Amino acid sequence: MKCFFFAVFSLLVSTLPVVAEESIPLRAGPLSMTFDVDNVMLRFVRVGKAEVLRGINAPVRNQFWGTVPPRASDIRLQESDGAFQLTFDVKCQERDIDFFWKGRIVGNSEGHVVFTFDGEAHSTFLRNRLGFCILHGPSAAGQSWRIEDIQGNETPGHFPKFIAPDQPAKNIRAISHEIAPGVWAQVRCEGDTFEMEDQRNWTDASFKTYCTPLEIPYPVKVVKGTRISHKVQISLRGDLSQLLRDNQPTDEVTLSLVEGGQALHTLPGIGLQLSSQVDQLEAAQTTRLKALNMDHLRVTLTPASDSFASVLEQATTQASALGVSLHVGIQIGEKPAPELQRLADAIKITQPPVSAWLVLAADQKKFQLARRILGPVVPVSRIGTGEDTNFTELNRNRAVDSHVQMISYGMNPQCHAIDTLTMVENLEIQADTVHSARQFVGDRPLLISPITLRVQGVRQAPLAGELPSNVDARQPSVFTAGWTLGSIKYLAQAGADSLTYYETVGWKGVMSPAGDFPLPDIFPAKPDEVYAVYHVFRAVGEFAGGKVREVRSSDGLSAIGLALAKKGRTRLLVANLSERAQSIRILGLAPGDVELFRLDADNETTARSDPEAFSRRRGQWLSVSRKPLQLHLAPYGIAQLDQGS
Repeated sequence: MKCFFFAVFSLLVSTLPVVAEESIPLRAGPLSMTFDVDNVMLRFVRVGKAEVLRGINAPVRNQFWGTVPPRASDIRLQESDGAFQLTFDVKCQERDIDFFWKGRIVGNSEGHVVFTFDGEAHSTFLRNRLGFCILHGPSAAGQSWRIEDIQGNETPGHFPKFIAPDQPAKNIRAISHEIAPGVWAQVRCEGDTFEMEDQRNWTDASFKTYCTPLEIPYPVKVVKGTRISHKVQISLRGDLSQLLRDNQPTDEVTLSLVEGGQALHTLPGIGLQLSSQVDQLEAAQTTRLKALNMDHLRVTLTPASDSFASVLEQATTQASALGVSLHVGIQIGEKPAPELQRLADAIKITQPPVSAWLVLAADQKKFQLARRILGPVVPVSRIGTGEDTNFTELNRNRAVDSHVQMISYGMNPQCHAIDTLTMVENLEIQADTVHSARQFVGDRPLLISPITLRVQGVRQAPLAGELPSNVDARQPSVFTAGWTLGSIKYLAQAGADSLTYYETVGWKGVMSPAGDFPLPDIFPAKPDEVYAVYHVFRAVGEFAGGKVREVRSSDGLSAIGLALAKKGRTRLLVANLSERAQSIRILGLAPGDVELFRLDADNETTARSDPEAFSRRRGQWLSVSRKPLQLHLAPYGIAQLDQGS
């Protein structure tokens, strides 16, 4: 038997730039998995290539649903003949919360894994959730299950194919599901009553089984000295031989243009939100934003506010300068009729160039009122409804008025976790929201708006030296550029009609403001520069009105591709979504010459400080034959491959 001792200390703070995650590979007989040290999470439990679980963790979530960053220490691993024991200590400390727990994961050579959690509160605090969360991955959608309830009764069923608005299962003691024909995996939970939610509502790539049931009032007061213990067991049943034979690992990712790159959809119109940090655009900022060839500018108005008319005027001025239309979200308060009349009066004066009016969080009564009051001053064909938060709210309120012309909902990848790997995992689920929405909104235009890195709104006021909770220090990074490319890819291929991202200028934008920039030590940007994501929007914007071609990846957690076509030109954009260099094989490009451009850590400084010169650079010419094209990308690197005149 060999024994390893780790003394690992890591702190994942929302205001710091992302750091490389450390993971420990583990094996329990036929089961492989990794332990993510930085996030204190067991990830990717698999038999061969068949996923059993996407992960297990034990978050402490405060009364605002914020997750307290865990710190792992004293990590000890023992391994022997396909078995292991991993133990570790975890501190969860933030503001008034101080919770400590010991973790122990034991796996044997038969494929049986036991994960135990023994914790104690070192302070008195309020929590919304505390304890194990078991994540079944998106591949489980539509698969058969058997659920044992807390009384021991077993019921057959299946994971929802389309996104379930409410809990698919409650009062859970154990879940068994078929991971392959004749092969079942069981997860048994102890220490509390568990239930399941479809986390795809929040664009999370999982079905989450959690405790305590939401029907029990929260937040819950946890008194200092309270002890909490949970246990999760994983076991397998069935013939695993075929799954183990099919396991042929490779370090190379293959991207394939389907059927030679058959066009699927028109590229959605892409826009940005009005800046929340600057009131006016500088001339240089306007010039740079015009180069993105945007479709629209999004602004949210609160007619009950004294400043709403000036905000509308500001948005109108900027939209005119950029040569785009406006998408306007309308937040109606406690006096809907007078507020909407104020808006109608302001519209008469300002004459904004609006292509979409979105009445936010509106029931049918409010929507009809808005339509009646605004109808005389705006075309009713441009009035729709929207939810700025998540798909969840739309999914749970499916009754859509027949006069609604368009529907919007927002999304972000960090409702439940903030690490880069989780953000990458969640990308493909953005498409699932579109497919699920189509089941009840029909062919009405779907506007995905806004798409942001963080949950919008500030849950808690930041402490001195902290970024607000709705700001991500990774906003300027090459990682965010690649993540955004993935978002455009999945939403465009799913048939979304319009996409609104981020903001124009500032912490949540695509470029930094001129002059002094707040908190430069924790938000890595210099004044008057663009962020890496600017170049993704510019590359995509050059194909506005073009077609999107389907690109499939053999490993969507490592690399993805977006193919665009317009007037005889083809552009393939490829993103390495991992922190390591990748070898990528590309299939389906037409034979001929391609021009290759790169964006990565080697040229990021120039790309951000002088985007005009960066966009004029010459690429590297490659020859495409019938053989696959081999491409090597740096960590989080992006490649642009152009064909045609």
